[in-house]
Amino acid sequence: MQIFLNILFLVIGMVLLIKGADFFVDGASSVAKKLKVPTLFIGLTIVALGTSLPELSVSVASAVKNSIDMSVGNIVGSNMMNMLLILGIVILIKPVPISKSSKKVDFPFLIGITLLLLLFCADIVINRAGENIITRSESIVLIATLLIYIVMLIANAKKEQKIMFNEGANYIEQPKEDKGKILKTWQIILCLLIGPFAIVLGAEFVSTTAQFLALKMGMSEALVGLTIVAIGTSLPELTTSIIAAVKGENDLALCNIIGSSVINIALILGIVGTLTQISISTALLIDVLILTACTIIFSILCITSKNKISRWKGAIFVLMYLAYMTFAIVRNYCF
Repeated sequence: MQIFLNILFLVIGMVLLIKGADFFVDGASSVAKKLKVPTLFIGLTIVALGTSLPELSVSVASAVKNSIDMSVGNIVGSNMMNMLLILGIVILIKPVPISKSSKKVDFPFLIGITLLLLLFCADIVINRAGENIITRSESIVLIATLLIYIVMLIANAKKEQKIMFNEGANYIEQPKEDKGKILKTWQIILCLLIGPFAIVLGAEFVSTTAQFLALKMGMSEALVGLTIVAIGTSLPELTTSIIAAVKGENDLALCNIIGSSVINIALILGIVGTLTQISISTALLIDVLILTACTIIFSILCITSKNKISRWKGAIFVLMYLAYMTFAIVRNYCF
């Protein structure tokens, strides 16, 4: 009976995630069109924050329960899944276009915030301290860095608006072409309320049932965070990005991944670190180091793309994720 209920909650959670992501993409896209704001900005802020709510709730709850390894492992695992598996799958479905602003601002910022995380984690190596700790002051720096990033996004969005306005006729014709896709105001509000609620509830069902089964299989707390919990909480990004790609909102798919990855580190770890000092074990430090290396490789492959990120690069991303998961599982059971 217990197994049946777990399977039932897993199925319900998947349905809630998919439908919630569908509502949220429709609502966010309509907001962008109504406000004449570039989809890139909406994807990097509203959608990214909405799909990161499961990571936030799980990480904070884990930190309150003093399960720091699971909390940090959830963030590291989610970012690995976001960049390598989710975007890799989206690219395999359909090559994703990449804008010049993403190349100049978003990817360099993603690399920078990940390097900053590595710097804060490596106290034993850098400062020769007794243990690796992310302090409250460092957590505040992470949050402040996110605020700087948002200001940069707003400035960039205004700049793009000005460019489109100066183009005159081209700028006026585009809304007419997409007019049928814009939801009414009450529909947008409904989508932006129901979408995140369904996403968070669905992720909770999926991650809770998967976490229970994983712990029964003898997995460590860190591995549960890196794998099962990370996969469960990253399902909103997966469903949102795939649905956005299928609907032709390719900018939204890419920006959702970048924005969620930045928010995971800067906001979620920042909030967790202000609640309690984050102790980083040697195993987690290695994971953060691998995350940093993968982020740099991922960003370079994306930045060097001309107009679109090719399918062969998507295949490389997926293989990198599978290699990391293999390493994490082998380390748990063999060392």
